[in-house]
Amino acid sequence: MISSRARLALTAAAAMVLVVQPPGAGAQQSRVMPLKEVKNILELTNNSWIAFRDFNGRQLIYFSHIISWRCGVKELRYSLNGKALDRTFPLPDCDQLNPNSVKTDNIYLSEKLNSVSTIAVQLLFDDGTESDIHIYQPCPGGSTCAQRTETIPAGSQ
Repeated sequence: MISSRARLALTAAAAMVLVVQPPGAGAQQSRVMPLKEVKNILELTNNSWIAFRDFNGRQLIYFSHIISWRCGVKELRYSLNGKALDRTFPLPDCDQLNPNSVKTDNIYLSEKLNSVSTIAVQLLFDDGTESDIHIYQPCPGGSTCAQRTETIPAGSQ
């Protein structure tokens, strides 16, 4: 049996929890990282932004990594076999409750086999800043990967 003193302490503790809980605390909160952290993660992992794969007579170019860190990315710009950044790849909307989930099949380009020797990629972030431009080429032997061959600082092109 609980003593009256312990019961009083528990009641006081429960009252404090009720007072400190923000309105709507029962609802799930956004799990999206601050933009500064997303930019940092993407910069630290820029070797993984792209993956090339030869499959079923096609050359596939995957954007899976960028898509999984898309919250905070406004636009994915790219160009094939050049540095013009004349194309954009559609990114799914950010899922506030599960921001790194990938719920789409639209995660890659499908090109003629061996037709893409390089891809240039740049990200435009929600705050208007741009990433450096990273140039990738397929790994030798057709394995599923890419090698970053060049980085051009943002704003220098």
